[in-house]
Amino acid sequence: MKKLIIISSLIVNISLAQKGKIFPVIQGTTLDGKAVNLPIKNGKETIVAIAYHRNAEDALKEWLNPLYETFIKKEKGTSDFDVSEIYDVNFVFVPMISGFKKIAKEFKEGTEKEFWPYIMDTEKSDITAIQKELGAADNKIPYFYVLDKDGKVLVVQTGKFTEDKMSNLEEAIGD
Repeated sequence: MKKLIIISSLIVNISLAQKGKIFPVIQGTTLDGKAVNLPIKNGKETIVAIAYHRNAEDALKEWLNPLYETFIKKEKGTSDFDVSEIYDVNFVFVPMISGFKKIAKEFKEGTEKEFWPYIMDTEKSDITAIQKELGAADNKIPYFYVLDKDGKVLVVQTGKFTEDKMSNLEEAIGD
């Protein structure tokens, strides 16, 4: 029970520590070769998914399809009666893993091509400084940030995928 209380307070502190702050500048290139800078300031909200360690990969993989289906995939020829929410947001996955450059080719080969424009390699970023600035204490879990149009952090979710966490991301976009 004591462990649960400590973990819960850590998660609340992480969320509160970042909410309202401007997301740090991160420069990189997508897997399809396009330059990208975070935060993206193109008049849209941005969802940023970050993994700081390879141990965060399994939890992150649980998020990828729901994130893709909700925020990226655009069905062609959808019906006028389709009541699903359509979000016009930026989405970027940032594997800020030490030595990512060494495994980037393998990572790219193991990733579907449709994801490439959304995956950012940050070859020149100081991972430790960014992790500290974002208050990401546990590098073995993934972090998900919703940024407003100006790059301010609206919501932070961490860890394994749940429908409630996904709903929190969607609600932040809708606000």
